[in-house]
Amino acid sequence: MSSVVAIVKSIVGQVIAVSPEGIRRVLIEGDRLLSGEEVLTGPGGAVTLELADGRVLDLGRDSQWSADAPDSSTDLSQATAQAAPSVEELQQAIAAGVDPTTELEATAAGPSSAGGGGALGGGHSFVMLEETAGRVDPTVGFPTDGLGFAAVLDGEEVGVLDTTSNNQLTTPTTDTNVATDLALGATPSISEAGGVIVYTATVGQAPTTNLVITLSNGAVIVIPAGQTSGSVNVVVPAGDTPYIDGGQISATVTGTTGGGGLTVTVPQTPAVTQVTDTIDTTTATLTATPSVTEGGVITYTVTLSNPAQTPVTVTLSNGQTITVEAGKTQGSVDFQTPANDVYNNGSTVSTTITGATGGNFEQLTPNPTPAQTTINDSVDTTTATLTATPSVTEGGVITYTVTLSNPAQTPVTVTLSNGQTITVEAGKTQGSVDFETPANDVYNNGSTVSVTIESATGGNFEQLTPNPTPAQTTINDSVDNTTATLTASPSVTEGGVITYTVTLSNPAQTPVTVTLSNGQTITVEAGKTQGSVDFQTPANDVYNNGSTVSTTITGATGGNFEQLTPNPTPAQTTIN
Repeated sequence: MSSVVAIVKSIVGQVIAVSPEGIRRVLIEGDRLLSGEEVLTGPGGAVTLELADGRVLDLGRDSQWSADAPDSSTDLSQATAQAAPSVEELQQAIAAGVDPTTELEATAAGPSSAGGGGALGGGHSFVMLEETAGRVDPTVGFPTDGLGFAAVLDGEEVGVLDTTSNNQLTTPTTDTNVATDLALGATPSISEAGGVIVYTATVGQAPTTNLVITLSNGAVIVIPAGQTSGSVNVVVPAGDTPYIDGGQISATVTGTTGGGGLTVTVPQTPAVTQVTDTIDTTTATLTATPSVTEGGVITYTVTLSNPAQTPVTVTLSNGQTITVEAGKTQGSVDFQTPANDVYNNGSTVSTTITGATGGNFEQLTPNPTPAQTTINDSVDTTTATLTATPSVTEGGVITYTVTLSNPAQTPVTVTLSNGQTITVEAGKTQGSVDFETPANDVYNNGSTVSVTIESATGGNFEQLTPNPTPAQTTINDSVDNTTATLTASPSVTEGGVITYTVTLSNPAQTPVTVTLSNGQTITVEAGKTQGSVDFQTPANDVYNNGSTVSTTITGATGGNFEQLTPNPTPAQTTIN
């Protein structure tokens, strides 16, 4: 459905349309009025509107009409009640010789003008205008270039002598129609902060009666009789905005009256006043999410102090860009922070605006204050695990190795329960140290060695936790042989005593029991290498029975030796 509710068919003077946003524009013939707009005719304006349903609405001076409800009969009746005759009717009445100042009904009361009446010698009350680059057609519907019969009055008629009277001289009369050009000037320029435009009308020949000049903006200039110029002040309200919108205000002469028969040629060129921009600054300010956890998203938002008329592109120091769409004041972009890790890296991210363009602003300035976001660490655990050589032979080397579940950023020091320390270098996950087991011996001492991590520091980890499981190593015995050797008294006389001695090649850690082939036993005490026993030979007799006694070890136990082996060589004794 169209939003056009009316079309301007004809217009007199300056008529303003005000949008719902407060934007004012000067109407010209053919303009369309949109829903929500308000029409103000002002003290010197009139307009004829054609509504969407074909009806015609006339609005006279000081009228106000809203397009919010164009079909409302109440609105229409009120508007029609205060409207003046239509433009066409007014033109027809003037053409028929009607004087509208005496024949028509007086206008309704309205707001007073912006200033007082002009002083004697020219001038006019202030007229409120809006700066605009629009123009209006000065044609008002009937000629304004003097009387149609003026051309026949350029002759001279001379009086003659009246012979029937007292021969008094009759003064000759002159009836002359004078033509002159009219020039219109205006203040060359004003700023958009507002001000006063002085319009000055000048003629080459002074009129014999007041010459009234009507301008397209509704203002009226009066050149008093006998003068060649007059002026009027037009107040332009402040229209300062932050946008590039300098334009111009133009006015033309739409008609003249009076002057005592003076034929005035109206200028076709408008009087133009340039409206210069005053530089207003629009600021672009950057804000960011105050804090996020590592791996989270930071949202950067640019806020403009005035809405953009065209898209604004803002470049950030992190390389990203933000676009603020036309008509808006904000735009944003998301930034992904690095993924979560195991290291201590909580920090602050600082970002600034490095450039901002667009928006049709007179001056767009970035706020230099950085937008800062705190990156919060999420605590992740790194584990230090200790392993060892599974088994070694006594006297061998156990290698203890610490393995980190994540590479170290700085050196890590691990202290073991055996008093040793292991260092894991930065950038690595492992470190090791060697441990020398006791030297090989002849005793049974195979065992398990258990070592744990007592502490671990460094690495720049958020949390470094030792694995409490011990590293275990089995110490395997290497079998070393201990020999038990039996000796005896070399010879004895019959009936004498043979001493048997067992000698161990290594000291016994526990008592050793040695059994001899003659049934005797010898005990070697702990810490010693020898033990002995005496054997009584048979008593002396009268027979020849000298012989050799031979004895061996039949068994040997004890001493905690890895291996205890009897020497099989017999111990021999000669019986003399």
